[in-house]
Amino acid sequence: EMYYANGWNAYVNGELKPHYRVNYALRALRLPAGDNTIIFKFEPRIIESGSKITLIGSIVLGLLIIGAIIFTLWPSRKKEVV
Repeated sequence: EMYYANGWNAYVNGELKPHYRVNYALRALRLPAGDNTIIFKFEPRIIESGSKITLIGSIVLGLLIIGAIIFTLWPSRKKEVV
């Protein structure tokens, strides 16, 4: 497969291993002897960061909405002048 370093992780038998560029365009792994399970996963850091930012934004928005509802429905503490 084509080599692309950003975001791709290589797992050999469930353990994260580095992968390398070979022949300018392909990717390769160093493997121990014997049978191995190799999995390449696309796990860019920007997706994880974006998910955290989205979660924090949703929590803040939810708190603002709850605060607005409580502020609107809470009885006023001002004393009426008669």
